[in-house]
Amino acid sequence: MRPRPKSTGRRDDHGAVAIEMAFVLPILTLFLTFPSIVLAFYCRQYSAAQKAVHDATLYLSTAPRVEVVTSGPDGNFAALTLARKIVEREMAGIVPAGATVDPAIFCTYQVGGSPMTKPCTITYTKDVNHTLYQFDVSLGFSYTNPLTGSDTGLLISPYAPARYVGN
Repeated sequence: MRPRPKSTGRRDDHGAVAIEMAFVLPILTLFLTFPSIVLAFYCRQYSAAQKAVHDATLYLSTAPRVEVVTSGPDGNFAALTLARKIVEREMAGIVPAGATVDPAIFCTYQVGGSPMTKPCTITYTKDVNHTLYQFDVSLGFSYTNPLTGSDTGLLISPYAPARYVGN
């Protein structure tokens, strides 16, 4: 086998590209991978919050009438207390320790033919002039980066409305 002839003025630089790639590839991978990981954690927290709000709304919309007019130990009606516990349980481990997740739950009542949205209370649900029509459950909390533990300022706020179909 004959050696390859060298062109004039050209040095023997075989392997230089491989060395450059060895330096650049880890840096490039870091810039592409780290934001993807942070975005994946954000999407995980958002989808868990959306699922918690959905489950609470689904329970409220199908709650028996007895649970909607019966007062619980905290002064709210029993179904409302249970819906808050559903959100708490599903968000445990998703939000950082010490952070409180309190869902905002509103009821839409038919009053004299026009809908009125008010905070859900036992007074309104027992009133014969207020016909329970719909539940609106929303949640709002700030996204905390689990890698650094810092507040990013991004807001996670899922919302789920559902008509009341309980019996």
